[in-house]
Amino acid sequence: MASLSERSLCPYGRSPSGMTVLHVNENLSLDGGVETYLFSLIPRLDQREISSVVAYGRGDPDVYGPAHRVPEITKAGFQHQRAARRHMGATLKTVQPDLIHIHNVQNVGIVKACLDHGPTVLTTHDHRWACPANTFYYKRTREVCNRTCGLGCFTTTVTKHCLTPRPQYALYFYYRVKWGLRHADRFAHIVSPSRATKDRHVKGGMPSDQITPLPYFCSLEPRDEPRALPDPPVITYIGRVADNKGCEFFVEALGLLPDSVQGRVVGAGAEDDKATVRNWADEHGCADRLAVQGWADRAEIPEILDRTSVLVFPSLCVETLGIVGLEALSRGVPVVASDVGGVREWCHDGETGFVVPPKDAAAIANRTQRLLADHERLRAFGHRGLGAIRERFTPEWHVDRLLNIYERACSVKPSFQGA
Repeated sequence: MASLSERSLCPYGRSPSGMTVLHVNENLSLDGGVETYLFSLIPRLDQREISSVVAYGRGDPDVYGPAHRVPEITKAGFQHQRAARRHMGATLKTVQPDLIHIHNVQNVGIVKACLDHGPTVLTTHDHRWACPANTFYYKRTREVCNRTCGLGCFTTTVTKHCLTPRPQYALYFYYRVKWGLRHADRFAHIVSPSRATKDRHVKGGMPSDQITPLPYFCSLEPRDEPRALPDPPVITYIGRVADNKGCEFFVEALGLLPDSVQGRVVGAGAEDDKATVRNWADEHGCADRLAVQGWADRAEIPEILDRTSVLVFPSLCVETLGIVGLEALSRGVPVVASDVGGVREWCHDGETGFVVPPKDAAAIANRTQRLLADHERLRAFGHRGLGAIRERFTPEWHVDRLLNIYERACSVKPSFQGA
């Protein structure tokens, strides 16, 4: 690898073909949504002659190589910043990337080292750079937060419980948002997975012209035609059994639907989660027609969706986009989804599915029944969903635009403030 004195960092105006990109992410795994995206993206960058190296905080080094472990990437807290900056700086000197692409990191010291080194692109996979609690979600009242980051976050969390109750971490997360807002213009560019996510960050104080909405791609190849309709009809939930994902409203909606409708929950990873879902089913009188299973691997998802009449996406939090919704559309499966975050950018109400208010099981059941009762509408929604995926959510569409962002990032001389 050439030394810094022997070459320039991402020469201004250079085509991205042939460059080395260092991706920085908390986890080196295939479990989470960000990781699914990242390790679907890297081989497609390789096809465009972009070499990828990963810096990660924790995970399995057998998942991908070349990779460099920087433990501080996952460590929140003021006490870790100096070590994070030093360790990340050493990794950057070893890799000598042309461009750095930050995905999810906990530690501001990591980001400082990247910005000091060279052109850096940030993807806002979640809301950690706009919301100290990361979620724009009140745990106690189970409502979406519409605040911007300010001292009121600390008083609000007392009554509505969004920030962690541990003061040292709450202060650090607040500092991270405020630091990011002050230094947003130092990033070569910022990518958001949806227009809605960009809007939340701009509302919080980030410069609009610094951010480009770029939705995730669907890694599943879209079907030529929607799948055959299941008989009997099946509605499916895919996701974690977590407080902010709304799985119980899926189960309640199933209880409101005719007895001919079957339900499936995919993602109840722990036995406690399975027991929780079964308790909800007992409460709503649908235990005999609800199947509950753990995590499905990537190869199983198409088969699960092909045996689904309607996917229900009942999230309560501000989703940046909702990849599972894209996967459903790629199989010709309509979606009934909560009207949160970037959901409307793929769930077009009355075209590819229906959007409903969060926490409204009756609305979920009503819209689902409207679809199940009209096979012609089900197929028409399925066709439109396939068209939406082919038009705007293909890997080729995404990578073309990301490489354009990389090229633009390399054409503007970065600011090295050392702050």
